[in-house]
Amino acid sequence: MAERQERREAEVVGNRLVAAGFRPVPADTPAKQAHLASMPKLLFSSMTKNGKKRYLLADPDRCRCLYMGDEAAYQRYTNLELGDEEAASTRAAKRDDRNAGAGDTGPDDIGPFQGDVGPGD
Repeated sequence: MAERQERREAEVVGNRLVAAGFRPVPADTPAKQAHLASMPKLLFSSMTKNGKKRYLLADPDRCRCLYMGDEAAYQRYTNLELGDEEAASTRAAKRDDRNAGAGDTGPDDIGPFQGDVGPGD
């Protein structure tokens, strides 16, 4: 089951990377495959080439490729990630708001604790 979850995560990440402007470069030679296998899986790393920073993310399982992007693509990707987190947080807050008060009891519903509730409680 963990493997299926990891593959699903790789699919979601891959789709977001492409949407952000990353280019999937297939590991189509034994040397590329070996290098891809040696890299951290689904974690960003970076390199500088010709004075420009490049971001890399290895996906040896789903696409068997190395995603490559520049600063702008990385920024777009992080904005997508932050947007998804913000949306999830907003959904959770709305759910909490809907559930707020669902378990509230009236003053007559606390039985023998009625006398323990003071004006500031």
